[in-house]
Amino acid sequence: MLSIRRILWPTDFSKGADRAFPHAAALASWHEAELHVLHVTEGRSGNAPDADIPIPKSTLSSLLSGDGDPPPHVDLDALTLVQEQREHRSPPEAIVGYVEEQEIDLVVAGTRGRRGLQRLLIGSVAEEVLRTAPCPVLTVRGAADRAPAWAVRNILVPVDFSDASLEALRHAKELALTYGAQITLLHAVEEVIYPSAYGVEPANLPGPQVIERVEGSLAELVQAEVGHEHATVEAKVGYAPSTILDYAEMNEVDLVVIATHGRTGFERMLLGSVAERVLRRAPVPVFTVPSFGKSLLPASDDS
Repeated sequence: MLSIRRILWPTDFSKGADRAFPHAAALASWHEAELHVLHVTEGRSGNAPDADIPIPKSTLSSLLSGDGDPPPHVDLDALTLVQEQREHRSPPEAIVGYVEEQEIDLVVAGTRGRRGLQRLLIGSVAEEVLRTAPCPVLTVRGAADRAPAWAVRNILVPVDFSDASLEALRHAKELALTYGAQITLLHAVEEVIYPSAYGVEPANLPGPQVIERVEGSLAELVQAEVGHEHATVEAKVGYAPSTILDYAEMNEVDLVVIATHGRTGFERMLLGSVAERVLRRAPVPVFTVPSFGKSLLPASDDS
């Protein structure tokens, strides 16, 4: 299992934040971790929050059920709850500051808050936390999940053979053991389009041999890193973000585990990257593994 001792659920009492709570509670229960609840009010707004911290157990119990049955074997009374309310001009800064101060291992957050943005994450608190949090972040979209928080059965791991995606795969392996889920490794083989002025064919499309070689390399990764039979590999031709999203939509994927840095090496996390595009439109929760900061891998697996 992943080494998770403290989980943070930041809330602004919105529906999006509420939907993330069952995921946070289930993971806290399974890992016997502290569950931290944080509400940040913007000091300059002058607006009072809709609710106060601490949140009553009765309210949390209602949130735990969400749109269906509560996660089995999750007893709120058995969880170690730490609830805090802070005032700060920038909620994302306050959240990341709390992560660093309390040595949080995992943030579980909704992807929509009070700002009511039409496109997920852009300009949102979730995006700003994702950019700078020194630990993995599980983002849960505002709409109802395809699978309940405890019923993840299919995990998709986009792999570009970078060190960052390898780290994400290792985290996915541990999550699969926790959920009892199957892993699919997916690599997008992008087309190379040349301008006609180059004097070459308009498109250099990857052939069957390329796909076969990529799938062979993915199979080697499964053998070396995953080490259990519940894993499959896929290589698809297409633009990486679209390929990942289409696969997740069409193959009953319940969770995407993705690195926040690939070969592009952007200095500002997520901006312009494959991860950002996937996070905006993913139909399921996304577990992001940063290329910097804290690893949750067990000591024997942490490299």
